[in-house]
Amino acid sequence: MAQNFSRFRVLDMTGELGPYAAKMFAGLGADVIHLEPPAGDPLRRVGPFFHNEPGMQASLPYLYYNAGKRGLALDLEKEAGREVFRWLCRDADLLIESCRPGLLDGLGLSWEVLHKDNARLVQTSITPFGRTGPMAAYPGSDLTCSALSGFLYLAGVDGDKPVRAPDNQAYRMAEAYAAVGSAIALFSAQRTGKGQVVDVACIEAEAMALENAAQFWDLEGKIRRGRGREAGSATLHPCADGYIALVAIMGRNKEMWIPFVRWMEAEGVEEWQAFDDDRWIDYAYRTSEAGYTTFCRVFERYTRTRSKAQLYEIGQRFNVAVTPVSDGQDLLANPQLMHRNFWQTQFNDTLGADITYPGAPYEFGELGWQLGRNAPRIGEHTREILTESGYTGFEIDKLVRVGAVYAEQC
Repeated sequence: MAQNFSRFRVLDMTGELGPYAAKMFAGLGADVIHLEPPAGDPLRRVGPFFHNEPGMQASLPYLYYNAGKRGLALDLEKEAGREVFRWLCRDADLLIESCRPGLLDGLGLSWEVLHKDNARLVQTSITPFGRTGPMAAYPGSDLTCSALSGFLYLAGVDGDKPVRAPDNQAYRMAEAYAAVGSAIALFSAQRTGKGQVVDVACIEAEAMALENAAQFWDLEGKIRRGRGREAGSATLHPCADGYIALVAIMGRNKEMWIPFVRWMEAEGVEEWQAFDDDRWIDYAYRTSEAGYTTFCRVFERYTRTRSKAQLYEIGQRFNVAVTPVSDGQDLLANPQLMHRNFWQTQFNDTLGADITYPGAPYEFGELGWQLGRNAPRIGEHTREILTESGYTGFEIDKLVRVGAVYAEQC
């Protein structure tokens, strides 16, 4: 398959926020250079770690998000380091950065300066609140963005406190939008020869995940939250080896409920007759204490004696929407993911072990995807990249001596 993105050079100056956006280009063959300070990308200090042993090359998030990239370490606090950065930008198609708004401007590396050097450069900025507005300069985190965007509130029920989703969902959503926006801007630059700034704000990206919550308030004056306890509708239930999710009815859809009743009857579930009643078509009964308690008592008496896989297989035979709640171990063994070669295992020579990563988030008919090289060590490719950019060995040694760049010892 063709690797049509191989003609693009991407500079990735991100840390905990932003690395997945550049990884999307690396997977399609672009030359992605991860720029980090000599002290190392902050993501290197984020766990979990390989064998639970912290180390600058042992962070599993760092290894995943930076696979397929080359690495160059430089110090933007030094004038020589800033000159290297400008020189790299002259030959780049895309710069993805997650710097605090105004930081690059203060270093003399504003968009205007970079664009003057390279008119076709696209600069994608990923920040908590965007490059403009009253909150632009505020510090932010995934948690604060999730809270301010309303995403946390949706996960709660009634008067319960808001609930945070695992990992950094605001960051990941912003990175996905950044990759799409960058690709569109690159297409424009290829057509017009003129680059532009792509401004991505985490708070806006995560607000996009609220679905119709804002419209509920705008049109009906209602604050939408989690569904709460509604028997048989988007409920979780324990089984012998974990949990299953069940949607046996939506609204007043009796035709959806009947297969569930037939399932319980065929399995000889104790008290299955309790489900063979039109009361369950009534939303008010399903959400009542009596309805919900009855449903859980009868259904869970059955589910606790079966595995997730058994319940899924039997439920599918009866056309009931039931599915296992997968954990990490389940995902690695999932036959659908295995069939599509989603998991990619690669030997990491620094760690001396195989590491398994998630694979492509998409499949194309013509474009090929690759995991690529292992995530770079600090300064692993500094000399290689600078040599390609026209620096002599003497000039590189001088940059290393003054601390403008860090290069791994040969």
